[in-house]
Amino acid sequence: MTSPHPEGVSPPPHRPLSDWIAGVRPGPPGRPPVLGRVNDGDERTDARTMPRFRTQPWTRTSLVVERAGEHCRALALRASDGSEVVELDDFGVPISVSETGAELITRLEEDWAEPAADPRTVARLRDEGLALRYFLLHRLTRETVAPPPLFHCLPWEHVDAAARSATALLRAETGTPSASPTPPPDGELRHWFTPAASSLAGPLQVLEAGLRTERTGAWFGREAANLLSGLLAVETQRLPSATRDALAGLADALAEADRALHRPARLAAARLTGIRPVTPMRRLLDSDFVLRASSGETRSDRSEFLEEWPVAAVLTMTGNRLLEIEMEIEDHPSPPRRRTVDGPLFQPVTVRPALHTGTPSAGQGTRYWILLHTSAGALHGFIAVLAPDHTFEVDLDAPPMPLRFLDRLSPEELEASLPANEHVTLSEWHHMIDDLAPRHPAHAALAAYASRHG
Repeated sequence: MTSPHPEGVSPPPHRPLSDWIAGVRPGPPGRPPVLGRVNDGDERTDARTMPRFRTQPWTRTSLVVERAGEHCRALALRASDGSEVVELDDFGVPISVSETGAELITRLEEDWAEPAADPRTVARLRDEGLALRYFLLHRLTRETVAPPPLFHCLPWEHVDAAARSATALLRAETGTPSASPTPPPDGELRHWFTPAASSLAGPLQVLEAGLRTERTGAWFGREAANLLSGLLAVETQRLPSATRDALAGLADALAEADRALHRPARLAAARLTGIRPVTPMRRLLDSDFVLRASSGETRSDRSEFLEEWPVAAVLTMTGNRLLEIEMEIEDHPSPPRRRTVDGPLFQPVTVRPALHTGTPSAGQGTRYWILLHTSAGALHGFIAVLAPDHTFEVDLDAPPMPLRFLDRLSPEELEASLPANEHVTLSEWHHMIDDLAPRHPAHAALAAYASRHG
């Protein structure tokens, strides 16, 4: 939700959908209006936050303007003093809309907290330009809880095509080609789907293109992990059923292609389809072992076992308040070449506090990264961290990620993971990190770690 209105009242319903607008002034006789500069010359300002749209009433309308040398009807706003602005897309081009589309946007804005999402409304939105749909959903997700069916107005058929193509390419590699050739997707997915789901369209497009062009080098682990993370986080009802099925098929293909991805991929597929439930690799623990140990009990360590092929994990809380996490993934007899090209693989584990009800607090906690050592037929990792002094959850559901692609983490997060991997020596860290890109945060993390433990 947006921050409260400074005067304690709700903002006017009709405000820009886009972050760019242009003022309108009359054109020469017989010509369309002339547009002013983007945001009155301040392109870095977000038009949706401009005071002028909160301090006076505006009405939603549309205006015929010139776009790429031709006349088009554009989404616009008219103030009570008669001044008008036209909304612009990411290229500074007027956002096209039909007359009935402008009327539909008017009604949606007037019921902004609970916008209509019936099939007729969704179908009418699909008749409008993609830029209009994107900006409408983008502002809705910023300011309110949009009904999931409203997101079905996006062109999901392009996502379906990309997912089916990537699935066919992966299955062909594993010897199970599809029954009929799958054509490549039509056009780029770009950012149009981000209001419905982050980390979905971008990784999917790169994944499909990389498989189709047989791209070499390190890239697969990043895109596969990012896509699975997006599928594990998406509100599934925002996706049409055909899209859920197509993405579930791709998740299944990823599970078969690489056992390091098997569990999160199966979990993603289960979330999308609602069938073949997969038990989450999470466990709620508490630290009352400290009290038992201090009261004279002979055995102060306690272990919890989690197993879902091909992953097995042991969580141990020791008498000296350490949480030890040991995990093993049964690997292919010959690991996929793509994984070896990607370099060292790290499994994320999140330790997050539980709420008073004993349930985990989503989105909070501390994330550690476990180095997965490669051995004959298995990937194996171990970390030891200080256990929280309250009830907490240990979450191992996220997909592993190659170290080289952990370049957007903070050095502090990586630094906490270095001593946690107790069985990894300083020289081994140097061997893994020294050749990474100069700006990779692992360099700063290693320098800080070495200064304390060198």
